[in-house]
Amino acid sequence: MEFSAGIHTLPATDPRPTPDDWTDPRVRVFEVNTGRATDRTAIMHAFAQAVPLEPPTGGRSWDAFSDSLWQGLYKLDETRVVILLRGEYWVNQPQGEVQTALDVLQEVAILLEEESATVGKPTTLCVLLHD
Repeated sequence: MEFSAGIHTLPATDPRPTPDDWTDPRVRVFEVNTGRATDRTAIMHAFAQAVPLEPPTGGRSWDAFSDSLWQGLYKLDETRVVILLRGEYWVNQPQGEVQTALDVLQEVAILLEEESATVGKPTTLCVLLHD
C-alpha cells in the first residue's frame, strides 16, 4: 500500500487497512483505536497505548502531546510511519477535541518532513482514517 505524508481518509468502500498490509520493513505501522472517545485525555491515552510518546504526556495539553508524539516518532529507526487511526468520530465531520487531534497530527506530519527540524533525518508520517 502506498502512502504520503499527512492525513488521508480512505473511502468506506475500501477494505480496512491492517498493519499486515505493509510488508516493507522500512515502514513502521501503528494502529490506534479511540473507540467512541471524544475528549482529550481519552484520545491521548489511546495514542499512548499504541504509539511511542517521548516523554509520555498523560493528557496534559495538546502542545505537550504534539511535542511528545513528534519526539517519539523521530526517535524511531524507520523514517516512514503509518498510523491507522480508528474510532467512531474521525471520518465524518470531526469536531471539538477530535478535530484538534487531527490538526495536531497534521502539524506533526509536516514538521517531521522538514529537513531543518529533523536535522537531516526527515520522517514521512501518514495517518489513515477509515470508519
